[in-house]
Order: sequence, then C-alpha cells, then structure tokens
Amino acid sequence: MKMKTTILLLNAAASLSLLASASSCTKTRTDIGPETGTYIEFASALTKTPVNTPDDMSEFAVWAYYQAADGRHDVFGQTDMENTGITVSRTGGSWTYENPKMWEFGVTYTFYGIYPADTKGVSMTAADENPHIVMKNYDILSTENAGEDLMLAVDDGINYPEGSDTAPVSLRFTHLLSMVDLVCRPYGSQADWPENYKPEVHSVKLYGIGSEATFRSAGFITGNVQSIRRGWTVDASAATTESSPYADAGITVPVLIDTEKNLLKDVMVFPQTFAPGMRIGIEYTASEDSPVRSTVMELISLPLEAWEAGKHYVYTFTISPEGRIIFEMPDVRPWEDASGGIIIIE
Repeated sequence: MKMKTTILLLNAAASLSLLASASSCTKTRTDIGPETGTYIEFASALTKTPVNTPDDMSEFAVWAYYQAADGRHDVFGQTDMENTGITVSRTGGSWTYENPKMWEFGVTYTFYGIYPADTKGVSMTAADENPHIVMKNYDILSTENAGEDLMLAVDDGINYPEGSDTAPVSLRFTHLLSMVDLVCRPYGSQADWPENYKPEVHSVKLYGIGSEATFRSAGFITGNVQSIRRGWTVDASAATTESSPYADAGITVPVLIDTEKNLLKDVMVFPQTFAPGMRIGIEYTASEDSPVRSTVMELISLPLEAWEAGKHYVYTFTISPEGRIIFEMPDVRPWEDASGGIIIIE
C-alpha cells in the first residue's frame, strides 16, 4: 500500500535538512522540539499518489495570517491577491524559500498550503471574519491541470508564548480531487465462450460532467472528505457533452476484450454529488457479425451517490454473449494502493 509523505522545511536562513521518522494522520503536534530557531518553518505531508516519492515534488505554495491584539495581519502580504503564495522549492538536497519571516510571539497563526505551487486562480480571501483559500474557476481538463494531483493543507491555532521554542508548521496535505477508472472484463472464461462471441469495445466516453469549478476552504476539515465535496461548486454551464466528452478512451480500432482492459484510467474528477445527465457512454459489439451497439449508463443509477475527495472509483462492466452491458458494483478504493499512512521527512 502507498504511504503519505511529509517534507519538512527547516530554517536557519531558510535552508532545510531532511530526516525520516513516522507519524499518524492526526492533527496532534509531534514536531515541537528545543532549539529549532525563530524563523517560520514548514513540514508538508504529501500523499504518495501520483506523487510517488519526495523527489517527485519540486515545490508548493504557502499563505498565512495571524490574529493579534490589534487585529489580523497578513504574514506574507498576500491577502486578496491571486497566485501570490510563497513558493517553497527543492534546491539540490534541501528546500528553500525567499525572504524568511520570523515568528511573532503571543499571536495565533493560520497557514494554508497548495500543491502544485503554480496552481492558477488561488488566493487567500479576507472577505469574512476568517480568511480562507479560494480557488477560482479551476479548469480540471486544461493542459496544465490535466492529471494533476491537487492538494490543500491547513495548520491553524498556532501560538507560541514569548521566548518559547518554535516548531515547523505541520502542513498535512489532503487530496481535493477524486479519480475514476473504467474497466471492461471478459465474460466468463474464454474457453467457454459461445461460437461467434467476440466482445469488442469501439468507444468509451465520460460526459455530462462539469470541467470547471471553484473551491472555498471556509468549511474545510482535515480528513473530512464530505467537507471537501461541499467546498467545490461545479459550473453546470461548463458540463461536457457526448460530442465533446470529459474523458474519451481514444479507441481508434475496436478493443477485443479477451482479458481485462482498463479503458479509462486515472481520470481526475471533482468531488461532487451525482446529477441526471452525468453518463458513461459505450459503443460495442458482442459477436463477429453483430452491428455496433451503443448504451448509456447514468452514474446516478449505480449504487453510489457521490465522488469523494482522495478516493479512486473503478467502474467495471462486461459484454454478455446476448449483447447486454452488465455493470458491477463500483469499487471504491484509496488512491491506488494508498494506506493513509504518512512518512515524515524531517
């Protein structure tokens, strides 16, 4: 099973050293120690899929503010400005960021992290009493976003009394997207196939699904996938169509289903509740002399009501000798073989 990964950025003129240890997924702070210095530091936890190792991650972005007796203060001067997160980058074997800030004692901090660092349309808004991250009009199918593992981290309520030891900010990233596969499986054993039975798939499409959405972290709860789904507002006016689908298997010749075939793999989708019109469209033949048939499966008709963040949904169907499409119960998994565990690199 795959693990989550944490990358800790240590201070001292903003250079960072790495050390491996283990931790749980809880919010409990375990990283407070003596002599860590007074620069603001970061510890980022990354799920391992599709970021497979710490070496696969090059940078992420950070926003922050603190509450003091005289009001709210923007740590990095980023409030209400898009795409201004402080970028933390890997340089050789260490992690650095420019113009490191010092901790203010006796005030209460909130930090936000976004991965990838260059995600467009992100800002920390101060439109209400509690500033939060807003991601406007995220186009999940755009060239820069397609297949990207979008993640958010929050660490809040951090307050150090005067003269106390400081510790890295524990940014534990959570997936903001879901993933979908569509698999076609052979009907029974090939040795037992009826004469002339030759199941082939000519086309597979996923459509009727919005490709743009806005996310607000105001109600975000770390580890609560429902809070992530509620944070997304999918633009229904940007719903994809059969002629311009959300995902297309891109089959140029019929695919013979003599073994299990993954026709749509690792398709990133917004967490959302299903609505009429969200569909899987399939064109296929069941035998050598049968005409090409088409069928449409409404997602809402299958025994699931929503996609949740950080989960992997595998839809599997077979083509029967009689020419029917038979869908199995959708298989809900963590990302690939993710365990939900964390590897801490400090």
